Amino acid sequence: MAFNYQFPRLGSVDSVTVLNTPAAADYDLAKGTITIKDEAGADSLVVRACDLLAFDQANFTAGTAHSVNVDLTGITLVNNRVYSLTVSAPNVINFFGGGRETGAIYQTRTYNISSDGSASVAEIQASFVAAIAADPGAYFTASAQAGDVVRITALSADAGALEITAPAGATKADQAAFAAPVGTEAEVLAYGISAAVADSDGYDRFIIRHRKFTRSNAISGMQAVLPAISLVYLKQDDAGTGAAVTAITDFLDGTHTPVADFLGCPPM
Repeated sequence: MAFNYQFPRLGSVDSVTVLNTPAAADYDLAKGTITIKDEAGADSLVVRACDLLAFDQANFTAGTAHSVNVDLTGITLVNNRVYSLTVSAPNVINFFGGGRETGAIYQTRTYNISSDGSASVAEIQASFVAAIAADPGAYFTASAQAGDVVRITALSADAGALEITAPAGATKADQAAFAAPVGTEAEVLAYGISAAVADSDGYDRFIIRHRKFTRSNAISGMQAVLPAISLVYLKQDDAGTGAAVTAITDFLDGTHTPVADFLGCPPM
């Protein structure tokens, strides 16, 4: 079964710029204003340097799928008893498209197995592994490991960090710690970018927080100053991306020459 994952969105995103072939003409700091153009050469992000609040830059990574060892050694053995194991993940979308906002329960999987008349930890371990293997709705795998361990591994880093409720007495430890993806095609598509533009090779990413002036009905004839977030994606394997990341970072952190143009905003 194929699974869909909902990428966690940043709130109040004001603009998203995607550059598949970044070049020096696509970014500029002049007269105290930073301008970043889109792939078509039109101004996409224009913000005064004095309105910058903070930024974060991260290179593309596919992330690391979460893998957890559930050690059943310490559970209490009782003959003919039901044991439960529950696994959930924050980013799995249910069949009807609902994710975390809807409180959809598709992402939660509970496995109830029974011990026999001569209960053993090995039996319970094997039963959990078999139950997960037989579940077409499982977005993770399970395997039996030495020492009465059930290893549960997400099929994709896009699922987020697994949350596991194990039988009383069991212990949990990461086999592979979850690392969030950055700049994947799925992330870019989540912000409404056309699939014809988003590239499967992924992007280095800037998150830029800044002030934005906007008209408000609450202030007659005047503008309100609101915090905003702008995203800039640079195709990670393009020849111009390294220079673009360096230049834009210099704009944002105040190391741009001449420094007098702008003293910089802090990293988030």
